[in-house]
Amino acid sequence: MSEEAWRPVIPTGREDALVEEFPGYLREAVFGWLQGILGAEKGYVQSQRFVEFQNDAHMDIGFKSGGLLEWRPNVLNRLRSFDDATFTNLLDHRLSVSYFPNSDIHPLERILSNGGSAWTVIRWNRSKARLTARVPAGVRSAVSGVLSASDVASRKLQEAWVDAYGAGPRASAAYSHAVVAVETAALSIISTGHPEPTLGNVISVLESSNPKWRLILRDNDKAPSAKSLAMMLRTLWRGHESRHGRPDYEDATLEEARAAVILAATLVQWFTSGVVVSAPAG
Repeated sequence: MSEEAWRPVIPTGREDALVEEFPGYLREAVFGWLQGILGAEKGYVQSQRFVEFQNDAHMDIGFKSGGLLEWRPNVLNRLRSFDDATFTNLLDHRLSVSYFPNSDIHPLERILSNGGSAWTVIRWNRSKARLTARVPAGVRSAVSGVLSASDVASRKLQEAWVDAYGAGPRASAAYSHAVVAVETAALSIISTGHPEPTLGNVISVLESSNPKWRLILRDNDKAPSAKSLAMMLRTLWRGHESRHGRPDYEDATLEEARAAVILAATLVQWFTSGVVVSAPAG
């Protein structure tokens, strides 16, 4: 919950509890934002907005194409009757097709944060947004910069984050996107000399006897920064590579995917912010 959110002067015991569902008090608060984003300020909304969601979600929730629907009570009563999974997916869908205002905090995020929701809103694909699971404030703060950047690697990391923490998590896809994000960021800095370089080639360059790249952190003979970076890259890469082309292939677990995405966020940030630098000739 936001530190700026109002708190009861008489504690209720629920101030710091996060809810994964959309209980009545939170759902009613969200309706105001949803009414505006659906263009229903004058009391009516195009049914096509909901038909698009039905089609994209591959489910029928009773909306028919064509015409206008009365917001109150017609649409509101339907929204109140949706189960939490459908309502959550509807919000995520509207976020993904609606413009993210040019601000640090999305208007819906303020509502969710103040209401103690376990869901948060992140910027996605430059000008859109998505719902993802709320992570500890320190973790979110550490990765917020790279998750809001617009370079290719950061956009791929945003896909990984949504697949790992979104309303419909896809663990193996999240892990794959995390690896591609790091590979893209690394190859934008480090030249391997290969016509079709991979993250494995980058690791080989860093593990050479006289690597041309290092971290800006002070080097140490017991922990040379190039090899420390290579070890982090190898941990991510081998954890994913070992799953493919083997008879005992298994999908990544959600816990593994989330760990990979957090590691990838650190690595992408390092490669895109000048933490990885050329080593002095010697």
